[in-house]
Amino acid sequence: MLDEFNEILKEAFRSISDQLAGEDKGWVNLSELSQTAVFSPAEKREIIKRSRFYSQIDPLVTQALRLWTDYTFGSGLQAPETVAEFWSSRANKSVFSCAGQRKSSHNLLRDGSIYFAIFLGAKKQATVRRIEPLEITEVITNPDDVEDIRYFKREWITPQGVSKAGYYKSWLNERDEGTPDIHGEMIRATENALVYKLEREPNGLPLALPALDWVKLYRKFLASRIAVILALAIFAWKTKVTGGAGSAERIRQEYDGKRLDAGSVLVENLGADTQPIKTDTGAENAYQDGNMIKLQICAAFGIPLQYFGDVGAGQYATAKTVELPMIKMFESYQSIWLDTYKDICNIILDHQGVSEDGRKLDFDFPAITPEEASEVAKNIAVLIPVVPELAYSEDVLQKALMSVGVKNINQAIEQIRKSAQESGGDKGLQLAKILKEFQKVVKKNSEWETL
Repeated sequence: MLDEFNEILKEAFRSISDQLAGEDKGWVNLSELSQTAVFSPAEKREIIKRSRFYSQIDPLVTQALRLWTDYTFGSGLQAPETVAEFWSSRANKSVFSCAGQRKSSHNLLRDGSIYFAIFLGAKKQATVRRIEPLEITEVITNPDDVEDIRYFKREWITPQGVSKAGYYKSWLNERDEGTPDIHGEMIRATENALVYKLEREPNGLPLALPALDWVKLYRKFLASRIAVILALAIFAWKTKVTGGAGSAERIRQEYDGKRLDAGSVLVENLGADTQPIKTDTGAENAYQDGNMIKLQICAAFGIPLQYFGDVGAGQYATAKTVELPMIKMFESYQSIWLDTYKDICNIILDHQGVSEDGRKLDFDFPAITPEEASEVAKNIAVLIPVVPELAYSEDVLQKALMSVGVKNINQAIEQIRKSAQESGGDKGLQLAKILKEFQKVVKKNSEWETL
């Protein structure tokens, strides 16, 4: 056990020493990279692999990615009726369903970038798929404008073990304008799909990258703590005996290897004195030391400490102010996805020949916090009697139904419209009724909170 403990300590020390030595030596050769890139393409691939590894085996990284997706997408982004046909189709379920949205978010956070392949078929049909980022081996841009991406080179191996390579048009280059690659060879598309690239940040690196080294050190820290506790647990009792080595050996033979039940009676004469060993593991200091490491991980993910299993680290009085930066962070992340889905939908609507006047791409994310949802519903309910025309707005109706927790918004709107027609009324009255009932629930919940 002591050998194992020593080995853990040596490994932890080596890890820290190697990391600091690498930073001191300047292990990233800045002179060989461009003005905007810190890591070479090969290094980025290794970073993505490390991020994928820790996102599966480390609880802190797993929790961080889960929180980002849960707060951003919740029960799923609701699409407008304009795109409902291809958005809800079985062919696109793997991308646009709630599970598909969550998978896309997870992949983007984990890898730093995501590639959507848009297949525009006959009869105005469209299918969207994700491309494995590690299969994209070259990005070919306009020689005079690096922001103008023309082609993506993809190299992959089929399930049958066949190696393949192909060039995909960027969604910014639908006309297939030939562009030279790094070798000067003129490139044209060889695959029948448009590719849309989304980067979480301009660097296109995983969310977990700033935390990975600290995650590794924290895992070693916990392993060292466990080694200490296990080492101290080897001996639980000590016995002082009167006499020499022979007397001590007789006591050892009498108790060694015997497991007594809890509550057993220990009988000994005046020649022996058995006492429990005090095993102070220094848990309080270790808790503080561990939190210092965890705070670096929290800072990297933008999530406070109490969201990583230690609810005692947060207080209700500070929860509001602590969550405000998180809300802003997730709102900006929602905006990134909103722009992406609008771009993809516009590509498909262009293919289907839908005029710009006939497009209404009003997507709605679920509320990030319950308080936000209740405030939206209450505000709409207050405004409708003052401005009755609001009840007839599809936007207001959609937002109101989302705030009360309705999952399938389009189906609910259609049911309200149908019910209003059959009863000779209007959907405005239906909406007012829904929100009136919701106000009662909100008021009751607020009364519970004051008890």
